[in-house]
Amino acid sequence: MTLSATAISWRKSSARYFTTCKGAACMLKAESFTFSATPMVSAAPLRPLTSIAAFKNTAVDLEAALGVALPTTAVGITCNDVLYLWAGPYSWLALGAAPTILAAVSPYAAITDQTDGRSIFHIAGPHATEALAKLVPIDLHESVFPLNGTALTLAGHIPVQLWREGEVFALACFRSFAQSLYASLIEACREFEG
Repeated sequence: MTLSATAISWRKSSARYFTTCKGAACMLKAESFTFSATPMVSAAPLRPLTSIAAFKNTAVDLEAALGVALPTTAVGITCNDVLYLWAGPYSWLALGAAPTILAAVSPYAAITDQTDGRSIFHIAGPHATEALAKLVPIDLHESVFPLNGTALTLAGHIPVQLWREGEVFALACFRSFAQSLYASLIEACREFEG
């Protein structure tokens, strides 16, 4: 039997090569960047952020353990100072949830701490909707995107979860996109900050 060139090539390159650095030094520290607040744009204060993904056929038990009816559509609800944002079918983001509360629901859902993995920015002011309209491809009018409304969308080229808390819009993005999102928000607001 004769080996083909492909088989020989495969054998020569069978050593695995990983580009991900191992150890604590491979990730930037949360304090690495500073974002200067402007009249319209600010970095949200750091608070616990947790991803909750219900296991199959456990949504009812999950809600009972949390003591809240979790949203099944693109809205957020607040219960016991925790904001639960819909993030897809049987998935939610919990802002401000204590680890002890979330430990109680671990038999019913995959719980993942996202506090250090995401950055949240607030955009506020009378022209916040107009500034965001430059970046997001969704209708932000109050009749379509009401108080506590949420959406998984893009802000420019960056995937974000967007929600409305009163007169403030909040955008959560992966931390690696934070500087780019911040720059995009500052640019979108520039004409309104005079």
